[in-house]
Amino acid sequence: MKKKLFKEWARPVFLAMTLVIGVLLVLSPVSCRLTEEGLEIIPADTTAPSVESFDVVGSKSISIACSEKIVLDKISVFELEAGNEDEEIPLVLDEENAFAVADSITYSEDGKSCEISLTVPTNVGKSYIFSGTVYDITGNSLEFAQKFYGYNENPARLLFNEIRTTYKKDKEAVEFIEFYCLKSGNTYGLEVVSAANTESKKYVFPSIEVKQGEFITLHGKIFEGMEDTALDETGDDLTLSRANESCDTARDLWKSGTDKIASNTDVVVVRDCVSKEIKDAVLLSLSGKTEWTKALMTEFAESAFAKGIWKDGSSPVNAVCTDGMSSSILRSISRQNTAEIIEKYKDSSTLPEFIKTSANDWFVTNSYKDSDTKETISGATPGYENSNVPLNGE
Repeated sequence: MKKKLFKEWARPVFLAMTLVIGVLLVLSPVSCRLTEEGLEIIPADTTAPSVESFDVVGSKSISIACSEKIVLDKISVFELEAGNEDEEIPLVLDEENAFAVADSITYSEDGKSCEISLTVPTNVGKSYIFSGTVYDITGNSLEFAQKFYGYNENPARLLFNEIRTTYKKDKEAVEFIEFYCLKSGNTYGLEVVSAANTESKKYVFPSIEVKQGEFITLHGKIFEGMEDTALDETGDDLTLSRANESCDTARDLWKSGTDKIASNTDVVVVRDCVSKEIKDAVLLSLSGKTEWTKALMTEFAESAFAKGIWKDGSSPVNAVCTDGMSSSILRSISRQNTAEIIEKYKDSSTLPEFIKTSANDWFVTNSYKDSDTKETISGATPGYENSNVPLNGE
């Protein structure tokens, strides 16, 4: 009798449990497991994995990290045509016209990140779209696309060499920053930032193959009427730019617009545009200042000092004195030990991580009259070796 009653009671309970499980399976993906206490219903993970980081780590290598363990599929890389870099990423990409696909994928030990090796190396500074599908272990997927630029595996080493902070519009003479190339390579990925003039007015170098020993002059602005002559020399022709103070034996580049490129009280740095690591720096200040006037000046100065780039301290009193710069375009702030650096590092493979410098290596140069021709010789020498005639006459 008891056995019969148990069977009669168990049957509807079993049917009810089956019905509940069936409804749950229809309404939402679930799994279940049998425990000592009975059947446990486990809601499935229905959230797609998120991409937490996307890094270009080589000309053929891309690193991706996600929120959970992943598997990647349908990976393609597409090259964007010049002029189309700012367009929105298309929703549908033609995989048959892919520039490259995945050659191999190496996953981390926890499975949350991976490094993708491409079949074809990307080109320095070119624009690309990475497209792929990310799956988690429960089958949730995320299709995503990411713009990126071709990796620079051989960055050039640039050294600040000369700065002019003044301009004269009627002479088409503009501010400039001159660099000396210590090591051949590509300039892509480098940027010049003036702390006085903010991050928003920085200059980002295009992809240019430069050679050790080159002078590179970044001219500070382009006035109206100069558009046809103030031309960037990004290739082999160094005579392309014809604007005033262009040099036929050095590389001329022009910062668009009319914003200042450097100021008399300033901290100017050249740095990696991705990591923001400072590669070289120069501290400038008018006399009498004991504190920087902007937080970014303080940040750059302290960073340059901490790295050992600027040796004597991070205060304005440790900067190159720029008194006298405001009154003439025939003066510049010039490094005086460039020849020694060139001689010491003829073999660029011996270059240290940073070239150490201080205010003692710089001074404001002045114009002078040639004793024979009586011609006025400018102390500002964009594209040429620096003048060694100091403003104070010493």
